[in-house]
Amino acid sequence: MADVALRPQPFLAHWAPGAILTGVALFYFTDSSNLRLFWELKARLDTTLLIISLALVSFAIGQVLDAFRDGIAEDTLDYIGSILPAKGRLAKFLKWFGAADLNWKAFVTGKEDRVERFEVWFYSHYMLTFNLGLGLLILPSPVWHVFGLKGAERPAHMSCLFYVSGLLLLYDALRLRSHMAPLMESFLDS
Repeated sequence: MADVALRPQPFLAHWAPGAILTGVALFYFTDSSNLRLFWELKARLDTTLLIISLALVSFAIGQVLDAFRDGIAEDTLDYIGSILPAKGRLAKFLKWFGAADLNWKAFVTGKEDRVERFEVWFYSHYMLTFNLGLGLLILPSPVWHVFGLKGAERPAHMSCLFYVSGLLLLYDALRLRSHMAPLMESFLDS
């Protein structure tokens, strides 16, 4: 039986965006009496229980963000990449933004040392950047009013900062993805 080693990079690519968004959200949203949510929780829970709870919530949020990336965004970009013509301005433009039909089998059938290096040094950064960018776009959105959460008193430019940061991170992630197709094909080469 082969040794199975859990590397920290994929775990952090799921957990870190959830932790960052959980931390920001605790100070971003207020409850009905205008107290910051974090201090309310800290007053009601033991510190150890609070840390464990926040870690679990962070991981769950990170998993939801990654499920969107993996289930919707990847499938959409793979589909667009599979129907693109080989040449043309539109094809070049969309491929530049990561629309490519990636060979996901390369993770399973590719050369182990190449796949491992790719995952540790490239793919984990892609997941982290995409998940965090998506979360930063969702955090200041008005959808939270449906759940009874309202933003804290903050400068007017705060939401703009979240949106711009989220768009920049998503742009970076899509640019990283545009380089993934040729790298993944190289795993299968001899």
